[in-house]
Amino acid sequence: MSTIGEWIKSSGLQEISGVMLSFMPMPQMAGRILGDELVVEEVNDNLREFLHESIVELPKSVENLFSGINGPRDMLPLEESARVNGWTRRKWSVVKGECELDLICLGDGGDHFLAFFDDRTPHEVYSRLITMKERILFLLNLYDAKGMIPQILIELIEHLDVDWAGIFVWDGVRRSWILSGEEANPSEFTQESHRNPVEFGRRLSEARGGPFGHQFGGLAVQDGSHWWIPWSAETAEWEPLLSEAGFESLFAGVLLTGGNPAILLCLSRTPGGFARINRDVLETIWPVFLSLAERNRAVSGITKLYSRDPVTGLYAQSMISSIMKMEMKRAKRYRYPLSLISIRVSNMEEIKAKGGIEAVDETAQRISRQILKVMRNVDIGGRLGEETLLLLLPHTTIEGAHIVSGRISSDISDMSPFPGIPLAIEVKAMAIDNDYSAPEALFARLGYVWPEETSS
Repeated sequence: MSTIGEWIKSSGLQEISGVMLSFMPMPQMAGRILGDELVVEEVNDNLREFLHESIVELPKSVENLFSGINGPRDMLPLEESARVNGWTRRKWSVVKGECELDLICLGDGGDHFLAFFDDRTPHEVYSRLITMKERILFLLNLYDAKGMIPQILIELIEHLDVDWAGIFVWDGVRRSWILSGEEANPSEFTQESHRNPVEFGRRLSEARGGPFGHQFGGLAVQDGSHWWIPWSAETAEWEPLLSEAGFESLFAGVLLTGGNPAILLCLSRTPGGFARINRDVLETIWPVFLSLAERNRAVSGITKLYSRDPVTGLYAQSMISSIMKMEMKRAKRYRYPLSLISIRVSNMEEIKAKGGIEAVDETAQRISRQILKVMRNVDIGGRLGEETLLLLLPHTTIEGAHIVSGRISSDISDMSPFPGIPLAIEVKAMAIDNDYSAPEALFARLGYVWPEETSS
């Protein structure tokens, strides 16, 4: 662009510049810099079309000119570029997640500027959509319908900047929404309780007098329902809850209705996370989620398996048993060390008598957050009953397990919800060898009885 511009100037053809601009199919504006404000004095029809207004009254401030675009606008890139002497080109997120532009601006070093831009928003939608399409087609060759759901939610985290995604199922017996499946981003469970996504989901479900099976926060549980919050600051009802949990944007959609409805909840800590760009992508691939959910219901999958404990984010008892059996077989086959650590609150009944099930859950959640902080990617955590947590350590000798158990013991020594009732915690470690074929036998070796699963 600079070479052609120099050629035009040296050839004495500056008068064609205006003609060239008139043929450029891009939104354009020109104006002055008045103190801290940019004032637009001229625009072309492409800008009018882009802003969906006639713009008959000029001059007008840049802020007012773009006021029709939803969301918190950032005019700083344009303001900075207009004050540069010469040409600049940069990415301009007018509203992050909603309106992405490629800005080209010319400043004369004084008080005049000329700007035009290319709207990259449709391109960004298309690029993300193609990526998700390719990933979904790839995963369909590897997983059945049940295995697809956790994988596709991982893709949301990887490619759509989602911080957490999970599926909640209505439990008619407990009268509550329960996290189902392996969808959660484990690192999010290390957040403090008020920032924990599962705790946030619980509080959402209890809003407006809930929990109810026909409502989840602002989502009406009926076929085709979606709930979008692109920017927390622009919703008076939900902003306090979102801000306390550190989330800026939210999407929820109904996957299943009927006796055991299911909803997908996606959360982002970035403003505009579920504005136009990701919204267009999610709406396009939404039929894939519905199809997978229906196929899972047909085989009693999504509505029956609660593989994660909704309080701690660790694996639930039924799932940790299956995983332990599988890991024990794998360790035996490939001959690598495998160790187990149990963390038991022996006076949990006293805690429960003092504060009820809420105190039990708070205690388990506090301990689990510390466990998650010391877990490696290969380690596996689970919850058994109300009082016991397990940590399975592949490729770890008993010496290594003792180091980890000592660290856990020191970290959780003062985690009682009641100052007058210190926790009585038993932390035990053992190596798993070929003499054990079932988790129940391992638990007996530690001196405990494998708790019976509660019926739902």
